[in-house]
Amino acid sequence: MQLPTLSSNRLILRPLHLEDAPAIETACNNAAVTKHLDRVPCPYPKGAARTFISRCQQGLEGVHYAITYKDHFAGVIGVAASTQRLHQAFAPSIGYWLDAPFWGKGYMSEAVTRFLNWYMPLEPTETVRSAVNEDNPRSLAILSQLGFSEIGRNRIYSKTLGHEVNQIELELTANRYYEGAK
Repeated sequence: MQLPTLSSNRLILRPLHLEDAPAIETACNNAAVTKHLDRVPCPYPKGAARTFISRCQQGLEGVHYAITYKDHFAGVIGVAASTQRLHQAFAPSIGYWLDAPFWGKGYMSEAVTRFLNWYMPLEPTETVRSAVNEDNPRSLAILSQLGFSEIGRNRIYSKTLGHEVNQIELELTANRYYEGAK
C-alpha cells in the first residue's frame, strides 16, 4: 500500500524511512519517552528501529508514520491491526509518541487529529481502539477530546518499567468522531 503524505498546520506525517532509525533509537533510549510505551524496551536495542521500519515497509506492522516538524523527526504515530479479540470486537489500535523536545506544544493533538481525519474513512470496522496508562493524563486528554470513550481497564506488563501498570482501554466510533468534528 502506497501511503500518502499527510500535512497539518505545523506538521508533516510521512511514511517511515530507514533514515529515521537513528532518531527513533535515540528517542527510545530516553526512559521519559518510553515510560508509557508498554511494548518498547528501554534501553532500546541497537538495530531494532531498522527492523521495525523494514517491517512497516513490508506491511507487517500496520500503518505507521513519522511525525516531522520543520523537517525534524519528532515521533511516530500509527495504527496496528487487532491481534486479539477485545470486548467481543476486532478493532485496530492507534498509538503514538513524541520525542521529549517536542512535548507541550500541541503537536500530538494536531498529529492524531490529522491522522484520524485520513484513517477513519478507510477503516471498515468504523472503530479504533487505544489504551493509555492511568498515569498518562496528557494522552488520555488527547484521546478524550477526539471522542474516545473508556470501555474498560486492565493491567499490562510494561517492558520499559519492568512491572505491570494500570491501563485504560478506549474506543472511538466513526459516528462519535464525525459528530465531534462538526
